Amino acid sequence: MDVNKGDDHNPKYRSRLVARQIKAKDLSGQSYFAPAPPLEALRTVVSMAMTRVGAHRPNWDPSSEKRTQISLVDVKRAYFNAKLSADEPPVYVDLPAEDPDHTKCAAQLLRWMYGTRGAADGWQEEYSTALVRLGFKQGDACPNVFHHAPRGIVTSVHGDDFTSSGPKDALDWLESALAEEYELDIGPRLGPGPRDAKEGRVLNRVIRWCEDAIEYEADPRQIERLVAECGLEGANGVATPGVKPTFRELEEDRPLPSDLNTAFRGAAARGNYLAADRLDLQFACKEVCRWMASPTLHAWTALKRICRFLTRCPRLVYRYEKQSIDAVDVYVDTDWSGCPKTRKSTSGGAVMLGKHTVKHWSSTQASIALSSGEAEFAGVIRGSGQGLGYQALLSDLGVSVPLRVWTDSSAAIGICTRQGLGKLRHLDTHTLWIQQAVRTGCVDLRKIPGEANPADLLTKHSISRQRMQELVSLFGCRYLDGRAASAPQVKRGESGRTTMADADRTIATAHEHDGGTPPIMPHTQCSAAELQDRYPPLDAPDDDKLDDLQDDANDQLLNYGKSVASAIRAQTLLHGRTRKLPASVVPAPGAATASASGRRRSGKGRCLSTAAPAT
Repeated sequence: MDVNKGDDHNPKYRSRLVARQIKAKDLSGQSYFAPAPPLEALRTVVSMAMTRVGAHRPNWDPSSEKRTQISLVDVKRAYFNAKLSADEPPVYVDLPAEDPDHTKCAAQLLRWMYGTRGAADGWQEEYSTALVRLGFKQGDACPNVFHHAPRGIVTSVHGDDFTSSGPKDALDWLESALAEEYELDIGPRLGPGPRDAKEGRVLNRVIRWCEDAIEYEADPRQIERLVAECGLEGANGVATPGVKPTFRELEEDRPLPSDLNTAFRGAAARGNYLAADRLDLQFACKEVCRWMASPTLHAWTALKRICRFLTRCPRLVYRYEKQSIDAVDVYVDTDWSGCPKTRKSTSGGAVMLGKHTVKHWSSTQASIALSSGEAEFAGVIRGSGQGLGYQALLSDLGVSVPLRVWTDSSAAIGICTRQGLGKLRHLDTHTLWIQQAVRTGCVDLRKIPGEANPADLLTKHSISRQRMQELVSLFGCRYLDGRAASAPQVKRGESGRTTMADADRTIATAHEHDGGTPPIMPHTQCSAAELQDRYPPLDAPDDDKLDDLQDDANDQLLNYGKSVASAIRAQTLLHGRTRKLPASVVPAPGAATASASGRRRSGKGRCLSTAAPAT
């Protein structure tokens, strides 16, 4: 396979011999899994170069030999570094046609080849073992992030791309150590020094080191391709990415011609991919993707409006300024019954590391909420879950901070601070974990005025251009003109596939609505004393019925689980995240089964949960 990873002006071809192994024809019975880090892992590595928290103290002195930098490393032919173990079933491949014996013989693989089922799993085990040998600690919540506490390095690995931040001398040591193991393509070293690089690319995102901040932006080629696919290059721009349809418009909607369905789905999927790096498009792209199963004229009109907005605002940059933090903040909001046709609600939110936006989402709730309080309660559950997950990711990188969740719903706060369902008996009891999390202090739930909630951007269309710009700037983002210097150009060429540029539809008129109270983020604008005074934490009443929380020392099943987890962690520190551990680590099947079957729950209905990492 020949692939141009560059563009027409600066080509960068890669030629690989690729196999094709089909699971349906694989009779070995083997199952493989290779984890991939979430996008917030990359953003966190970048953010920590500008964030002081706890013992993590980046050095911003441009003349220091220990100044903080960002290292971008790509391992060449990564999968060929992963060897097949002796107990793996043999894998055979056909020889290429250029080999004179290709009609007589097949080849047995000694290393994993691109296209085989176990290649990604083998490479993940290879590099994690190598990093553990170098002194890194592998993450528990996310096995693709690593932390080297003595040298102050944090690393995220996505496929064959290693992104690290830390002191200059430590990154020099890391790149040299990796070069002894693998063949590397070392990218520009970003940093504050006069000779440090100022712009680079990782996962096709652009990272730029400025004087007082680091900027992060999406791949501009995705925007240019989306606009071109919809035939809107040079079109007039619009002020906002979407407008809310009326019930009558949806009732009179008609299906899109069937020959355009595939093209619409491809363009909508590209918009959804782009929305991960454009929080101003998150809700609009989510709404368009709801029509992918049965595309309609309204969905096509909504997609064209997104493209017109992108012609006016092609670049949104996340700015990560220098800061000191003491907590993770999550802002959540819900638009109850926002869909005029299905009456389903939308939950949206963002995870903030100080002033840095590291994660955001917008999703349609699966069930129809019977009240705004119920819808907001579901939004708080989603936001708290995302916050706890990100808190675990930070712990993998050696950072321990508390979690604050902000909502504008008094009803949701009331549900979270009470015990049990009350009158909401139609809700699933599995959502009530948030009540115990609030009581035990795992989640610090706080109230923010509805008109000032910044998460409003992620749940509805009905905001003006002025308010959208206020919200975008509040999330530490800004709009820029032009194009990133290091970003490749879009490759041009003839294509036989149908695109939405072939469609000719009427564009709906956008209606703007101005006014409203300016949004705020209390945790960035108030001192600790002011935050405590204006937005006090909730004091949930003590629950004397949670007896099982007080007698863990005599819980035999819990203590057995902790011992198994401790043994696995100890071996993980020595061997890395391997699929097979020594027999001495794995407990006897009979003992484990007997203990588990004898007692499925501990105390008064509390399920056992251990933090043992997956192997």
